Amino acid sequence: MEFQEPIIRKVDSFNFDSYQDRRLKAFLNASIKNAFPSKEGINIPKRGDSDEFLADLLNVLNIKTLVVGVGGAGNNTVSRLQEGGIIGAETLNINTDAQDLYYSHASSKLLIGKEISKGLGSGNNPEIGKESAECDVKRIREFMDADVVFLTCGLGGGTGTGATPIIAREAKKAGAIVVTFCTLPFGMEGEKRSLRANIALKELAQYSDSLIPIPNDRLFKLDQNISMMTGFKIMDEVLVRSCRSLVGLINNCGMVNLDYADVKNVLRKTGKYPSGIIGIADSVGDKNDLINKTKLAINNPLLEPDTKKIDQCIVSISGDHDISLSKIDNVVSTVSNEVSSDADLKFGAMIDPTLGNKIKILFLGKGPISPLLLKALNSEDGMNDIEEDIGYKNVINRLF
Repeated sequence: MEFQEPIIRKVDSFNFDSYQDRRLKAFLNASIKNAFPSKEGINIPKRGDSDEFLADLLNVLNIKTLVVGVGGAGNNTVSRLQEGGIIGAETLNINTDAQDLYYSHASSKLLIGKEISKGLGSGNNPEIGKESAECDVKRIREFMDADVVFLTCGLGGGTGTGATPIIAREAKKAGAIVVTFCTLPFGMEGEKRSLRANIALKELAQYSDSLIPIPNDRLFKLDQNISMMTGFKIMDEVLVRSCRSLVGLINNCGMVNLDYADVKNVLRKTGKYPSGIIGIADSVGDKNDLINKTKLAINNPLLEPDTKKIDQCIVSISGDHDISLSKIDNVVSTVSNEVSSDADLKFGAMIDPTLGNKIKILFLGKGPISPLLLKALNSEDGMNDIEEDIGYKNVINRLF
């Protein structure tokens, strides 16, 4: 029998852009070479695929997820994520401040811009953060071989504001899906800090597939008398739960399964600008509470999305072995009523015996661009005029 060379040409003709695609190409080419070791074609594979082949393929297809905290706020979030335990993801903290980085917790750490900041931080100057990231861009690239990269940072300061867009750019170059969670400064922190955050937000929009900005001011809507420590813990917890839930969604199989392709379709940017909606809620399980908590997850009070503009979404429902179809129906029907009738909706159900009587609801959507990003983009024309006249660095210098 003739040697099956055309199969090799077919594999090489695929478009292998992502980290997973590159691993898959190498695996398939190796498999074909092993199956057809000579032009005599002596070792023709049996019909179908063996369990050994499928096991090896699943190992190759295993999704690699990286969670990166940039700057002080980002390092705090990743530290809490690491301390609480996260399965199925690696963590990386990046900073210009050696002391902050030393006391943080992550699988790996990267001190950037040692020649620039001397390990003493960026001094609230985003240009220092940007230059530090560019200075160590080769070292940053070494960590970016991942299928999904979650970035978390606080905008308005120095390292997170200046370095995160550079890290997002490198992750995107490596073929990753880039999901960025960022907090925005309180209004009381002043216009200059807000302007720095808006500049970074526009830059992140270029390289992020999903961009979820969360303004610190929304904490006042939750409780006017909230303490500062409690407020920051809440914001950290929101980011931690969001990252952990998405990592779990990507890596875990369910009774009604949502596969990586489903999640990727919602996370991936399809238009000019990224969108991103995520909401998480726990219900005690009765009908009224399920409906109310599902609405809470969709209409996340920290994001305040326009749910009727959602064009694609998934909802994951987790409960113990006794979760009923009627409870799943309550959740999915509520989502259907809250989003546009034209929205592409898919749901999944997972068994988690540790939940007891509770039901966990995770909502992920795309479509509407964050009004916070729109606000930043609407100032783009005036900002571009300034940048053309005096350059980005001088714009930053004006903010101090």
